[in-house]
Parts: sequence; C-alpha cells; structure tokens
Amino acid sequence: MEPTQKLLNFAIETEFEDLPLQMVHESKRIVLDVIGVAIAALKTDKGRYGVEMAKKFGQSTESAILGTSDRVSSCGAAFANSELMNALDYDSAWFPTHAPPVLIPASLALGETVGASGKDMILSIALGSEVSFRLGKSIRGMKKVFTTEEGSEIGKVINTKHSVSVIPTAVIAGALGAGKIMKLNKGKLSHVLGLAAHFTPIPQSKWKTLSRMPMTKYMCAGWASLAEVTSVLLAEAGYTGDTTALDGDLGFWRFFGSDRWDPEALTNNIGRTWEILGVVEYKPYPCMRDFHVALDCLIKIIGENKLKAEDIEQVKIQTHPSVVGATYRNKNIRDHIEAQFSLPYVIASAAYRISPAEWQDTERIRDPRILSFMDKVLQEAHSEFVKVQLKEPLSNMTTVEVFTKNKTFKAEGKYPKGLPQPEFARMTDEDLLEKFKVNVSKVLPQKKVEKVIPALIELEKVENISEIIKQVTL
Repeated sequence: MEPTQKLLNFAIETEFEDLPLQMVHESKRIVLDVIGVAIAALKTDKGRYGVEMAKKFGQSTESAILGTSDRVSSCGAAFANSELMNALDYDSAWFPTHAPPVLIPASLALGETVGASGKDMILSIALGSEVSFRLGKSIRGMKKVFTTEEGSEIGKVINTKHSVSVIPTAVIAGALGAGKIMKLNKGKLSHVLGLAAHFTPIPQSKWKTLSRMPMTKYMCAGWASLAEVTSVLLAEAGYTGDTTALDGDLGFWRFFGSDRWDPEALTNNIGRTWEILGVVEYKPYPCMRDFHVALDCLIKIIGENKLKAEDIEQVKIQTHPSVVGATYRNKNIRDHIEAQFSLPYVIASAAYRISPAEWQDTERIRDPRILSFMDKVLQEAHSEFVKVQLKEPLSNMTTVEVFTKNKTFKAEGKYPKGLPQPEFARMTDEDLLEKFKVNVSKVLPQKKVEKVIPALIELEKVENISEIIKQVTL
C-alpha cells in the first residue's frame, strides 16, 4: 500500500477512544500553551498585522480571534490566530518541524463553525501532531548536525551545510486534522491531503543566513493555516486534488530540496505507536530554542550568586555553532522579531531579571540599559558541541562565564528546560499553567481566566468548544 493511502487510513480510522491517555493529556497541554502564547502576542507588530489582515478577508461572524472581541471568517480567524501563536517564538514545537501554530488554528476556526466538541479538538490535534512529526522525519530525518564534507544525505540541502526545512509539512498534518474535525469522509479527506500538499509554502533555508530576521521567519504561519482551511472547505465542496500526493519519484518530498526520503518512517506502526509523545518541547523563554541553555546557565549564576546586571562586566557564551552567525549576534534591534533571534538581547533581558512575558515589549526593546548590556555579551562556538550532539541528539552543549570586577562565575548545561526527557528538563503541568496565567493576565479578565483553566484541563468533557472560545475572547 502506498504511503498516501496508509496515512489516510490512519486519519479516517482513528477515533478519540483510540488515543492513549498520555496522548490525550499531551494534546491538552499543547492547546493550553499555544492559546496563552497567542493572547500574549496581541501586543506585537506581527500579531497586530495578522489581526488586521484577517478583518480584510471580509465580513463574517463565523470564528473568533483569540484575546479580542473580533469575529471574522474561518479563513481570517485561522490566519490571525496562527500569526499570533507564532509571533513571540514562545510556542511548543518538536524537531524537525515547528507545528503547533500551524496545526491548531484551522481546527479551532472550523471546529467553532460546526460546534465541535472538546474530544473532537483533542483528536484533531493528536492526529495532526503525529502526522507532522512523522512526515517531517521522513523527509528531513532526525540528524541535527551537518558538514559540507559529508556530501548529499537525507535531511540536507544538496552541496550545502544547510538542513532541509520541513516546517511546511505541518500544513498537510493540520489540514488532515481540520478535515477530521469537520467529519469529512475518506474520499473528501483524500482531496484535503492533495490540496494541502499543493498549497504548502515552498520550504526555504535562507532565513537562517540573513542579518535581519523577517516577520515570515521560517514560514508565514498565517498563510499555512489559511492553506489548511482552504483545502478543507474546497474538498468539502467537491474540489479535487492529487490523491497520491506523497507517492512516487515526484512525490511531495521531492520539492523540499532533499534527494531522497523514508516513507517507512512515515507509516511504520502508525496508529499503534504515537511517536510524538517522545518529542514535544515547550519553551520557558520567548526566543530561539538554541538560546535556552545559555539562559538557564545565566539565570542560575545570577540567582545563586545574587548578582545584579550592573555587577557584570562581560558574559562569554560558548554554544551551538550556528548561533555565532550575524543574525544571532545582532545588537541593533529594530523590532520584536529581531529581539527573539538575538542572543545578546535575551541575555541582557535575563540579566536584568525582566519577566520573559515582557521581553518583546517595545519599551524593553528600546530600554537603554538593555542596549548597553548587549555590548558585554560575547558568543562563540563550543568546541565540543558537535561531538556531544552526535552522541546525545537532544543535547545543546553550552558554557556560560560571567565576569565581574573581582570574580568569574561559570555554568555549563546540555539540556534546555522544556524537553520531554530527561525528566529534570520536563515542564510540568504546573509550569505550563503558570506560563498560561502570566501570558493572558494582561488581556483577559480574571473571572474568565478562572473559568477557562479547568475547561482546558478537562477539555474532553467540553461539549462545544465555543464554551472555551467565550472565555479566551473579550
């Protein structure tokens, strides 16, 4: 049986009752986290532009934009909510793709129009999460470190040191999840998959090399979610797509820049083994994931030694080789996107003990103390990074030295907070709840926060997700 057919069988045959309890629980954690992150992003330019754009899609009351009183079309809501979820770079993810801000908005927007239940929502997210991980792995592979000498291999853009960007694979995954929440039959769901493959944005790796980070980052999340809603609604109406999109020498994988793929990684034990459970990561800090161990180390040093930012003369960071590039050394921050990709900026913010929820506020980006402290940050490649990561794929070997007038402090780490393993790195339910409360506290009334938290924790008991929407909008 071809990969496309196996994937469709998985999507159409799997029901809520088939989900392991752990998958139900993790899906709810993903929803809680990403809704809070979206609401916190309403103050950002990227989030604001997404909301403004959604309103230009036309008048409608179909679906809600999170954290606002605005109701727009399902297409508009998916676009806006996706941009919001991705704006702060604070959302959960799993290597090798960055799926939640692309998986959830389409199902949320379309689910609201059909009165979907909490169980429907959980099932949609579970399916989309598993498919996004497996599809990304089948094209990209799980290797993180590449060198130009290694030649062409799966997961690497041919004749370069750059990895294949498979983040757009989440479009197919999200579209299947959204089609499931709309209860489309197998025939129509096959066209959803084909259309989603057709509408998937072209993958790009150049963003990693730019000295200025654009708002699109690695992919415009809103555009991806709009593609999903479009795929579902067109297929529902009878529009057809390529129902063999993943198969053959000219399959979907071919257009990601990789010279081969592994369909077995996509379909092996699918429906019996939920591989996504071992890879979901959450972010305690709103910035590029590769910065997190350095932040953990710095926060540990200043906390244990009661250091003030004014005491520090220099911070020397040895970490991921790619983090020494111009994009990540940027000290001339123009907007919140550049802030989240600048290691000197986030280190300065942490040194002044600013709440992560405020790191991307305009007044913080322009804070003269932060701007001055960035000049004290030095970053270079860790000499053992590649060797360690080849043996321990989840590691991010980092050393931080803090120099004061009279003393030098040093900390070293390998695993950022928020990984699924080892256990000490895992963000607990309590951690995610606290993050959610902080993220929504400046937007939602306290009464709504108190109502929505238990509803999200027991999402499977919610009869209509509109009950949730009422509590996370104004």
